[in-house]
Amino acid sequence: MKKLIYSLIALAAVACSGPKYTASFNNVNSTVPYYATTPAPVNPNQLMASISETPVVLAEINPTVEPAAEAVVSKTYLQMNKAERKQLRSEIKSILKEQKATKKMGVQASAATKGIDHDLKLAAIFGAVGLVALIISGQVFYIIGGIALIIGVVFFVKWLVRQ
Repeated sequence: MKKLIYSLIALAAVACSGPKYTASFNNVNSTVPYYATTPAPVNPNQLMASISETPVVLAEINPTVEPAAEAVVSKTYLQMNKAERKQLRSEIKSILKEQKATKKMGVQASAATKGIDHDLKLAAIFGAVGLVALIISGQVFYIIGGIALIIGVVFFVKWLVRQ
């Protein structure tokens, strides 16, 4: 039996070490080496970012409008005075508190993200491990399977109580 297991492991190692499965980071078929290409220069006046879902159409920017566009750019933290810095810190703290409150919602947060609750995941994992250990059978596996099933039931009951 040991010879069969060792031969299967050796066969798997040999099969996975072929050139088909090894990593190749250089493209041999390329006619131009990767270091010969240079990126095209980017005009910073044409770069735009948006979080809206509407498409952004870029128009040519007049040179006369550039000073007005630069005036819209806000100050950096070091350029702000004490009052502006204090206001910025308070706004950041309030935003972080709101995010922390939404993370601690528990069941509502899980339902909002349409994901499986953490306790339910753990119950499923421990239940599966327990069942597999009981199926394998053997004195040690019966003990491991029983303990895993008990832990899975505890997490399942904990999830049910919060529902």
